[in-house]
Amino acid sequence: MLIKRIFTAIIIIFVINLLLFKSSKCTFILSLFVICTISSWEWSKISNLNSVFYKISLLVINNVILSILIFLIINTKILYRKILLLFLTFIPIIWWLIAIYLLIIYNKLIKIWCHLKIIKLLFGILIIIPLLYSIIIIYLYYYNTGLFQNALLLYLVIIISCIDSVSFIYGSYLGYKKIMPTISPNKTWEGFIVGLLSSIILSFILINIMFNHNKLLLAISSIISLSLSIIGDLIESMFKRLANLKDSSNILPGHGGILDRIDSFSISIPIFTFLLILFS
Repeated sequence: MLIKRIFTAIIIIFVINLLLFKSSKCTFILSLFVICTISSWEWSKISNLNSVFYKISLLVINNVILSILIFLIINTKILYRKILLLFLTFIPIIWWLIAIYLLIIYNKLIKIWCHLKIIKLLFGILIIIPLLYSIIIIYLYYYNTGLFQNALLLYLVIIISCIDSVSFIYGSYLGYKKIMPTISPNKTWEGFIVGLLSSIILSFILINIMFNHNKLLLAISSIISLSLSIIGDLIESMFKRLANLKDSSNILPGHGGILDRIDSFSISIPIFTFLLILFS
């Protein structure tokens, strides 16, 4: 299992580097549509939307919405662009506030809303799409933020992967106090705190190595987004628990599915992007 996990991680790192530094803009955007398609299919599985109609509906809706938003992001006039980008990145903040509330009332109202398929479809849109268009925004308009092109996206991948990995490893061996045992019995406060501190320290180091400007903004945005990353993880775990599933799929050996890899990213990157646009 560990060998599979390491081997898959190496391949993922290789693909990410190709997309960030060797691919064309068109190829990069197409790769996000691939992620959108696979993750939409996985979402229909973990949310018990088992009929082909709902699976195809979510897949088509997400790809159409993503296409429209990418068109707007690219073609909106400079005068109105910041307003559009702020609006788009503010939407997921509202959603994640609702998501936090859902986690709090999990045991009280879960039997009511968990059977509403339209709600589950909406959740699938709100979790997947804001992440992807936030990546597009950073890719298109912040590619020269660091000392080399796309340094900011690489930086985000590294620090969010750090908190995920350290939290998992430390929590598995030395974690005792469960965060939400009814939703995710393997996630512990010890693992999360050590993972958060490790990723914050790493972020400070990388900011000083990779960037010359806006260091304070990057540091503050990183701390906030990293601190909230656990919410994305718990939300996906909540739906997997309801569906009695361990992973969203087995497309990534040793890691599960695409959703299993991007759960923390789904909240961290949109919030980071909103803060970056608001204050830069």
